Amino acid sequence: MRVILLKDIAGVGQKGDVKEIADGFAQNKLIPQGLAEQATPEKLAAHESAQKREAAERAKEKTALAKSIQALEGVRIEISARATEKGGLFKSIGTKEIMTALAKKGSSVPEDVVRLPKPIKEIGEYEVELAFGDVRVRITTAITPVR
Repeated sequence: MRVILLKDIAGVGQKGDVKEIADGFAQNKLIPQGLAEQATPEKLAAHESAQKREAAERAKEKTALAKSIQALEGVRIEISARATEKGGLFKSIGTKEIMTALAKKGSSVPEDVVRLPKPIKEIGEYEVELAFGDVRVRITTAITPVR
């Protein structure tokens, strides 16, 4: 029996997949539990149009995110942190702190966009790369001691 999966099912497939499943498994488990629905021609047509619509929305969101990241080229952010007299930080600066500083500037980016090879552990200025797809920009991150 052909079914459209309504939820991710381990060993079977992911939400939105159209699968050929054993009749008993589909009728006794998947359909009654609301995990799948039988793939009739009408439901398949509706499913395909919904997937196309979702794909177009995702593409639009990706384009918008790429443009917002591109706009950050050359931006300088400052992060204040407690430091020793020699310039070592008590707490390292990671992607979350950089994201917070960018949010204060009015730019929200997902955490996986910030490319930080290792956490920052000393006061100074650092180049941090933001990468999404083939868009790559560098921002300057200045770590200053709390006064």
